[in-house]
Amino acid sequence: MNIWQLGLDVIIIVWLVTLTFLYISRKLLNVKIVKNKKISKSKRYIVFYVISDKNVKGIDVEKEIRKAVKELLGSIWLEIANPRVIFFREDTQEGIISTNRAGYKVVIASIPLVKEVSGTKALVVPRRTTSSLKRAKKIIGIK
Repeated sequence: MNIWQLGLDVIIIVWLVTLTFLYISRKLLNVKIVKNKKISKSKRYIVFYVISDKNVKGIDVEKEIRKAVKELLGSIWLEIANPRVIFFREDTQEGIISTNRAGYKVVIASIPLVKEVSGTKALVVPRRTTSSLKRAKKIIGIK
């Protein structure tokens, strides 16, 4: 019985010495582990266009999209997603919605709930989601 206990003690001591050596060597190498990149601050840009009888304004489209997000998932998700129309061309009825990575799917899911914009029947159609504003402007046709 004492031989088994002695053997087990030796194995545990060797294991602890090995772990201590690995820990100290990692500290000496000064290895930095990247745990989390800027996930919450990364932006998503949704390119969309509006089908309507009359021309609509970007401010009105933003109000209706925000109302649709609030209707679908509530005011908490509205604050998380924070959709904003940052660019809108009134001649082609195309625009760009800025949101974050956590909320872009919420915005896309709530876009079909927009039935009318400023009193006229309208259909907002998301075209593409990008991660850079430059690419979103290129899709619309701006420099």
